[in-house]
Amino acid sequence: MNKVIDTRFSDCLAMEGLRAKVTVKPEPVSALAHLDVMIAAEQFASALKKIFIPNEFSLTFIREMIGKAAVHNQQLFTSEVAYASKIFNPPKVEVSPVCLTGLAGVGKSQTIAALCKVLPQPVELSCDLYEGTVTLMSHWYASARGKASGKALLEDFVLGGGKRVGRTTVAQLLQESRSRANRDGVCLALLEEMQHSNTGSGAAKVTDVLLTMASIGPPMVFVCNYSLGHKLFGRNSEDRQRLLSAPRIMLPDDPDGKDWQAYVAECLRVSNGIITVEPDELAAELYRCTFGIKRLAVQLLALAYVECRIAGRQWVDLFDIIRAYRSAAYTVSAMEVEELQLLALGGRKKKTNRDLQCPFDLPVAMRANVVNFARADRHERVIATVYDSAMTEKERAIMKDICPPSLETSKSSRPRVRAPVVTLSADEQANAFLEFIDTVAPQKPKKPK
Repeated sequence: MNKVIDTRFSDCLAMEGLRAKVTVKPEPVSALAHLDVMIAAEQFASALKKIFIPNEFSLTFIREMIGKAAVHNQQLFTSEVAYASKIFNPPKVEVSPVCLTGLAGVGKSQTIAALCKVLPQPVELSCDLYEGTVTLMSHWYASARGKASGKALLEDFVLGGGKRVGRTTVAQLLQESRSRANRDGVCLALLEEMQHSNTGSGAAKVTDVLLTMASIGPPMVFVCNYSLGHKLFGRNSEDRQRLLSAPRIMLPDDPDGKDWQAYVAECLRVSNGIITVEPDELAAELYRCTFGIKRLAVQLLALAYVECRIAGRQWVDLFDIIRAYRSAAYTVSAMEVEELQLLALGGRKKKTNRDLQCPFDLPVAMRANVVNFARADRHERVIATVYDSAMTEKERAIMKDICPPSLETSKSSRPRVRAPVVTLSADEQANAFLEFIDTVAPQKPKKPK
C-alpha cells in the first residue's frame, strides 16, 4: 500500500541485529559490603535476574515469529480494498498457535520479552479510509493471569481496560476483535502465564481461552509449562490437533556449549569480583547444581553470597556454592534438580512430577548433551568415592594436607567412626540387662480366637 507498510518488518530479520537488540548486560554490583547481608544478597540477585544472553534457540524462535508476523503483514495489506474489506467484513480465520514450552525458570518469559522488544514500534498510517491516521500495532500481548475466560481477554483487547455499557456475547466480541486486529495491523498475538488459569478447573478453561484467541486471526504464540502441556494432552483429539501441533521446546543450554559459558561469564562480570571461582569450574558446578535452569542459578549464587558473608568473607568460593546447594532455602530446588538428573539418566517417569517431564517426544539429539553431562558427572563422583574409600588413614591424612576435600566427599564417602565397645563385668552386664527390662513395656496378652 505504501512505504510505511512495506518497511515495517525490514529491520527485524537480521540475526546479528537481533542479538544486539535483545542482549541485556546490566551494570556490575557495587558497595554490597556496607549493606546488611540479606539486602545485599537481594541486590545481587536483582542484578543477575536482568541478564539476558540469548542462546541459539531464543534467536531462532524470535526470528521465526517475526517472519510469521511479516508474512501476515503482507497478506493483510495487499491493497486498500482488501484492507477495508477485512475491517468491515473480517473473515473467520482460525490459526494453529505456536506452543512455547519448557521447564519453569528456563527462560521462556525472557524470550517473549525479547521478542516484544524487537517487533516494530507503533507507526501512524494514513489512507483514504480515515480522515486522520490510525496507529498500527505490530503485536498484542496478554497475560492469562486473573482472566476467568476467553471472553475476559477479548474484552481487554477490544475495550483496552475500559468498561462496556450493556451485555455482549463472545461472538460479538470476537467479531469486533477481528475487525480491530485488522484495522490496527496486529500481526502477532502473544499469550503468557497460561498455567495461572489452570488452577482447580483442569484444562477446560485453558482450552476455551486458547481456542478463542486463535479465532481472532493473527499468528499466535502461547507459553506454557510442562504440567499444563500434560493436561492439554488429555483433551479430545480436535483440541490437541489445534493447540499442540506446533510445539517449540526450550531446553536448558548445553553444559559444554558456548551459550552456557557466555551466561556464566556474564554472571562473573556482574558480580564485580564477588565470585572468585574459575569460569570453567563455575560453569560445571553451577550446571550440576541447577540443571542449567537460570532462575535457579540466580537463586543459588545469591544464597552462596549469604554463605560467604556468614563465614566472614566478601567473596564467594566453590565451597560457598556447595553449602548454598545444601541450605534450607534451596532444598525444594535441589530436589527438583536431582529428579531432573535422574530423568535425564533414564529413570522411571512418575505421575507425581509431571511438571519436570516434557509432554512431547524429544529427539535423541536434543537430549544427548544433558545426558552425557549427567552420566559423566555421576561417573566422576563414583570414581572419587571409590578412590577415597580405598585409601588408608595415613594416605587420607596426606591427601588432606595436599588438597582439602570437598564438602560432598567429606560427608558422603568418609566412613562413619563407630564408638569403641566397652567391656563390662558380669555384675555390670546383669544390672544393665535388668535396667533394659524395666524400660520395656510388657506385651498385652492376645485374646483367644
